[in-house]
Amino acid sequence: MHAERRPRFHRGAGYTLIELAAVVIIIGLVLSMAVMRADSIVPRFELEREASDIALTLRDARNRAVIDDRAVRLEINPQTREMSYFYDEPGPQDDPLTFLGDEPFATKTWGERVVLQRAWIGRDEVKEQDIVLKFWPDGLCTPVRLQLQHARGPDLKCTVQLNPLTGLTKVLKGFVDPEFYEVKTAAPAARQR
Repeated sequence: MHAERRPRFHRGAGYTLIELAAVVIIIGLVLSMAVMRADSIVPRFELEREASDIALTLRDARNRAVIDDRAVRLEINPQTREMSYFYDEPGPQDDPLTFLGDEPFATKTWGERVVLQRAWIGRDEVKEQDIVLKFWPDGLCTPVRLQLQHARGPDLKCTVQLNPLTGLTKVLKGFVDPEFYEVKTAAPAARQR
């Protein structure tokens, strides 16, 4: 007769409760470090995204002036975080006698956690008022430098600058002083067309 064979249990074939608890604790520590790290990264991404959107709005205003062949005014309100586009001169479909240019044809806003700290038009700092920029059909525009800061950290800063001759925008880390502006000109004077 055959004796029944009992299955042999080998040591190490399973995990003990202590080993499983250790793995769960290690996974928890790694996840908590990842969450803390993400908490510091998210504001930086928000600031960079909003700064890029503002730079895109500046380029868009210049492009509209060139394509539509009419001056465009961009008004930036730091309190409401709104950027409104206006035509500054009548187009072919407008009556020149009744044209006021008071109605914006587009408005954009940026996120509430990004604050416009300071702004310069040319070398002059604009304080506590709307920032008014002008874009002409020939591609020239008002030189501007906008310093943005994220509300969650004093070290989360960037500068958006617009070159008045080329219309190129740059987003730079930190606050960049106006004396380092690569085009050292004042805002172009109002021109007759």
